[in-house]
Amino acid sequence: MTARQELVLLGAAPDIALEAVRWTELACSRAGLDASACQELATAVIEAVNNSLEHGYALVPGDINLTLDAEPESIVLTVTDRGTGLPPLPSAAAPSPGAERGRGSWIMQQACDEVRHEFNAGQQSVVLVKQRRRPGPDSHGDHQ
Repeated sequence: MTARQELVLLGAAPDIALEAVRWTELACSRAGLDASACQELATAVIEAVNNSLEHGYALVPGDINLTLDAEPESIVLTVTDRGTGLPPLPSAAAPSPGAERGRGSWIMQQACDEVRHEFNAGQQSVVLVKQRRRPGPDSHGDHQ
């Protein structure tokens, strides 16, 4: 069974990313995702929302829809807008240290287990998937 939570940012302005992050952290926590994974997903959401604002709407206010689906094995968070957007990069390479741009896709891919771009009926979505990490039978909480 999938539990769904949704946030609609009406007429989202450039300062809306903080609201999206707060909602993401709360929604992830309600869905039972551990704190570290919640923060990683929130980082990806910042990038997706900022890309939507900058590239989708060219910094003109526009609606952004965030949907979180809590599935048994993963959390799927979708950021959707009706802007013009950018063509998705098949795989984002690490940005060069001096680059002023081009970090967003790479950050999303580092923070999530899967990142997809979907286009449908005048909408574009970035789908961010974070797997639930369950300790294995031999796990004692050690990280090496």
